[in-house]
Amino acid sequence: MKYKLTKAEQETVINFDNELDTASIYTHDSRLIKKLRELRKQYPEQFVLEHREHGSVTFTIPKRCVGIRPPYSEKRREQQRQEAKENGLPFMEKGEMNDGKN
Repeated sequence: MKYKLTKAEQETVINFDNELDTASIYTHDSRLIKKLRELRKQYPEQFVLEHREHGSVTFTIPKRCVGIRPPYSEKRREQQRQEAKENGLPFMEKGEMNDGKN
């Protein structure tokens, strides 16, 4: 029997500690999975696929690649929307844009 996870169950978990220089990312998010796979192609020794199961993946990545930033201003968000419409999104091919949802 195949079990389908709810949206709430399709989580992303990022773990790291103060000792190691790496972080672990477990995710069901297809956009993040695609981004991690692209980074793995470019940096195979730093972005390591540890586990894949039922639509989720676990990667080990350099901890310095995990960041928290302040929220974007509305002006910056609008500018990025326009740039994405014109140039596509990073890690997406042109024409692969979704139905316009943010």
